Amino acid sequence: MTKKSKRVCLNKIVVDEKTSEPKIVKIEEESNVFKASEKTEKDVETAKKNQSSVGKQLVMTRILGLQEYDKSIDKRQRVFKHILTAVFLVFVVAVLGFTFYKDFFAPIGEKQSVSFGDILNKLSGTWYYFICALLALFFAYLLKGFKLSVICKSQTGKWHFKTCFETGIIGHYYNYVTPLAVGGQPFEIYHLSKHGVHGGVAASMPIIAFFFSQFAFVCLGIVSLVLLNTNALGVQKAFLEEFPAVFNVLATIGLVLSMSMPALVFTFSIFPRLGATLVKWFTTIGGKLKFLKNPKKTEYKTLKTVVHNSYCIKKFGTNPLALISTILISLGETLAQCSIAYFTLRLFGYDNPDAGGFKEWLQIMQLCIILYAAISFIPTPGNSGAADLSFYLLFTVGVPFAGLSFTAMVLWRILSYYSYIIIGFAFTTVNRKKDHKLEFLGVADLEN
Repeated sequence: MTKKSKRVCLNKIVVDEKTSEPKIVKIEEESNVFKASEKTEKDVETAKKNQSSVGKQLVMTRILGLQEYDKSIDKRQRVFKHILTAVFLVFVVAVLGFTFYKDFFAPIGEKQSVSFGDILNKLSGTWYYFICALLALFFAYLLKGFKLSVICKSQTGKWHFKTCFETGIIGHYYNYVTPLAVGGQPFEIYHLSKHGVHGGVAASMPIIAFFFSQFAFVCLGIVSLVLLNTNALGVQKAFLEEFPAVFNVLATIGLVLSMSMPALVFTFSIFPRLGATLVKWFTTIGGKLKFLKNPKKTEYKTLKTVVHNSYCIKKFGTNPLALISTILISLGETLAQCSIAYFTLRLFGYDNPDAGGFKEWLQIMQLCIILYAAISFIPTPGNSGAADLSFYLLFTVGVPFAGLSFTAMVLWRILSYYSYIIIGFAFTTVNRKKDHKLEFLGVADLEN
């Protein structure tokens, strides 16, 4: 890599046969602003030195680009972090307070008021939908683990289902506790590499899984927008009236942003020089608009990420059966997550006798996917606040009794968001203690 060139261009890609890691050769940059380095190995080494703070170290180094005791993190940065946290909490509490007030004191429409005893009687006749919602949550976990297993099988010839299932739990947990769901992949890579999956394969598996998850989500989102705007599935008029037109715009923006990285990877796979030019163009504009503090460094990192992703996807694409299976599993995973909202609606009394069971499910699926797309770019952990407010509209229309829309929304939020955090935290805590014990026993055996 030269230090005194005036432009950046991709000339050659070399892949390390031992680690399956692609390397960019002959990238020219304007100034010596940084030195490229592989962080994955450093993360693992740092984690080995201090197992009790693995999560914090990986997030700091891989996501925030900071060292745990970096002196450059001054007081202003800490204050800014505290301000953002406070704003986030105030926003979420305000949304919950607003939806609570609207549901209990100013319900939309002419809903029937029922007593607490009537509510219990109605729920006693629909309790099995709560079991269905739990099963949908379980299948979301199961399909994530199975997807990683299929990818692992295609790369190594072995299933490693237990490890992949555990990796899915860890990935969901860290995705939901970090803004824009960016925290899961580093931990997935670490867990896979620590439990018998080769380093190069471990680094590529979460990338492939994420790529096809985004691909499936975008495909379902486009289909849902077309179906809703044509009302091909005959969605009830009440839903069409209450859902503002802005959701169409927000969902479109969300889908465009969701497909940006897969589209760039796809472009790079076929037209590498065009892909490099697009990256340079976007980072240059970002620098001029002051969105990027260091556009040249961002350009190199983006090129490196895209090249790596492109290589992983192209290699995986040589196995058609695994490719098709992964796409189908990704579609099923998205539908399983959306089904939690459907079964919650049915639990609290939603029914559309004109549609029938399967068609009714499809109607709610398209609405849920559009709502998820509309809030996908909200920069809060789990899209908190925006998710509560947008899905409250869904439950307001679907739940026929006053005072239950808020309750239904809270239950859905627990199942579709907080449960991932609770289960993930419990698993990572137990798994860390287990790893400590095994390491202690291993040291004891060596000493004996």
